[in-house]
Amino acid sequence: MQQGKVREVFGRGEEDTGEEEKEMTDDEKRRYIRRAFEEYTKNRARLKSLNMPNAGGVDYTRPSVVSGGGNGTESAVLKYIDDKGALDRKCEIVRRTMEYYAIEDKRHGGKGKREYIYQRWIRKRNCYVAAIRCNIAERTARYWREEIYLTAEIIAEEHGLFP
Repeated sequence: MQQGKVREVFGRGEEDTGEEEKEMTDDEKRRYIRRAFEEYTKNRARLKSLNMPNAGGVDYTRPSVVSGGGNGTESAVLKYIDDKGALDRKCEIVRRTMEYYAIEDKRHGGKGKREYIYQRWIRKRNCYVAAIRCNIAERTARYWREEIYLTAEIIAEEHGLFP
């Protein structure tokens, strides 16, 4: 395989760089989901405070001085897009999981797992306190946590939310 060779993939030409895209292992997916839940409030706050760099535009009338070989504005905007995309995917996993359990809880009656997600990861309560607030045993809460992670993993797979 030569680098730079253009090949046909699913009806569109893509440049082959010689690198294959690695798929996440099951352990990496579980860690990604766990971090998405644990850092949900922090990620949501970061998304709200994330500002587009140099949104005012560039003044092309003035001569530009470039000390390096790259474009600083371009790299800042690309970094912004990457950061926003990663944070948005993590928040979307939690949101979709909460929506799923809101429907499930309504179908079966009661608050249940959606309330547990709210108490555990949004209100930042420990497992014991979240269990008490949801009127369940601590053992049940630990079982639910694993079930919630598994459901979130399935939802993320269906919607392509893994990096």
